[in-house]
This record gives sequence, structure tokens and C-alpha cells, in this order.
Amino acid sequence: MKAIGYVRVSTEDQAREGISLDNQESKIRAYADLNYFELVDVIKDEGLSGKTMDRPGMNRINAIIEAGEIEAVIVYKLDRLSRKTIDILNTLDAWEKKNIAFHSITDRIDTKTAAGKFLLTILSALAQMERDLISERTVDALAHKKRIGEWCGRVPFGYKIEDNRLVEDEEAMKAIKKAKRLRSIGKPYRDISRSTGLSLGYVHKAINTDLRTIKAHYNKHLSESNVH
Repeated sequence: MKAIGYVRVSTEDQAREGISLDNQESKIRAYADLNYFELVDVIKDEGLSGKTMDRPGMNRINAIIEAGEIEAVIVYKLDRLSRKTIDILNTLDAWEKKNIAFHSITDRIDTKTAAGKFLLTILSALAQMERDLISERTVDALAHKKRIGEWCGRVPFGYKIEDNRLVEDEEAMKAIKKAKRLRSIGKPYRDISRSTGLSLGYVHKAINTDLRTIKAHYNKHLSESNVH
């Protein structure tokens, strides 16, 4: 069975745990020999964090998998793949669909075994819990911001954020009102753009912006904050 090895180390990892690229590679080569894999290559990501999957080495592995050149991926330790459970799950799920086996030496994982498939189920549950916790923290953070009167969400056209509060942008408001006035007397959009200094896109946005609705929405937000 053709396999590819993957090794990764960040500066922090090497300083804290002493997991060198050479050490990982030697473990992978020994594992491949012992389990009768034909190790095609060992791909390295040096000095890169495991917090993102967008790494040159990982991208290369996925390209090799897409080309149908290997049947398995071997790592020294699961967290060499990623530090995030959800990224590990998504990656292994994508590889499983392409019939790619995944082996983690230290963790004794082989996704082609019953135990390996069970691990994927556990990882899926952990990933879902991680998503739920993130969602809960986001809701709590937004609720807290609302309680103390901070603006939550996209900043409406014509406004800006100062000290975490939504306030009118005086210059923008002047331009919006001027654009509306010029349009009301039939001026073309291009003339309005030249006169106000706004791009054509912003002219369209300014003319179609209902300032009263925005102000009413903001006042409602403030009154709700004051109630809390």
C-alpha cells in the first residue's frame, strides 16, 4: 500500500516538546517498514502553526490524494495534522470518502479498523460540542454588549463606531443628504458623484438609505440597553 508521511513542527512545539521534524520522520519510516507500507514521500511543514489547515505541505498532500497516487497518510501524532478537532474531523472525513487510510503512530489510530471508525464518531461529537460552545459564547458576548449599550452587528451606512457606540458620521450624513437632495431635483448619478465626492456605488447606497429607519433602529437598540 502506497503511503505518504506528514510531519509538522512550529517553533513553540519544538521548544516545548522537542518534537523535531527528523524525529517525526524517523518514527514514520520505521512504522511504514514495520507495517509494509511503500512510503512514497515524507512531506514537511516547518515552523507553521497547527491552527490552520492552509499549509503548503497539507495542500500538497491533498493534491497527491486528488491525483490518486497514495492510499494512506501517516503522522507521528494526531495534533501534527491540526490543533483543532473540527479541522481534523473534516480532513479525515474528506480522506475517508476517497478511501484514504489515516494512521497516527503515537495515538494508535488506523481509520480502516473498527476502533479507528469509532474514533471518528467521537471526534464528530467533540467537533459538534466545540461548535455549540463557540455559538453559546458568541450569543453571551452579544447579549453582554447589548446590556452595556455597545453596538452589535454591521455598522449602517452614514454611521461609525466611537468608543463601541454607534454615532452619526457627520461628513457621511452631509454627503447622503446632499445626494438625496440632488437626486430629488433630477440630477444624474454621475453628477451627484462628482458633486459629493462619493463613488457611484456609494451614491446609489446613499440615495436608497432610509435614515429614519436606521435612526429608529438605533434608538430601539438604546432603549433596550437601558432597560437592562
